[in-house]
Amino acid sequence: MNFIKQFALQASGRIAAPPSGHKLWATPQRQQVVIKSSTHSGNGKHMANLDNSVHSAGIEEVHNVPMSVIKRPIPSVLDEMKVQSLMATIDAETDADNVPPVDILWITGSEGGNYYFSFGGCHRFEAHKRLNRKTIKAKLVRSTLGDLYHYMGSSAPKYLA
Repeated sequence: MNFIKQFALQASGRIAAPPSGHKLWATPQRQQVVIKSSTHSGNGKHMANLDNSVHSAGIEEVHNVPMSVIKRPIPSVLDEMKVQSLMATIDAETDADNVPPVDILWITGSEGGNYYFSFGGCHRFEAHKRLNRKTIKAKLVRSTLGDLYHYMGSSAPKYLA
């Protein structure tokens, strides 16, 4: 997956191409890479952690999004032990920051309405839901109906107000 992620980041302009003669896929899994963002390392270079998703790798801002506004149109297939583990982590106030934010597609309707769709992060979402949390940490990925169509195919709405 990191192999594909690195090429996607490079193609989107979020990371610089490797110097001539370097193999992009030979990098360690958690290596820091030079990108275009506002995050700085101690040496003054822009850095990003490759543990981010391809969609939100260039997004630093994390929001607390109300659970009630998030639409999850595809049913989740859950690993119960993973959900329980996440619930324990989220419930422990000191460990809650170790849970990464979910990615949410943010689509503005033709009449200005805001719509929030989530397709990944199903275990994190379910853990928050079972704990009756009102919000979930999320990175908002500006999207379009065309992007939504890639996830939902012909089930995607044709129009959002």
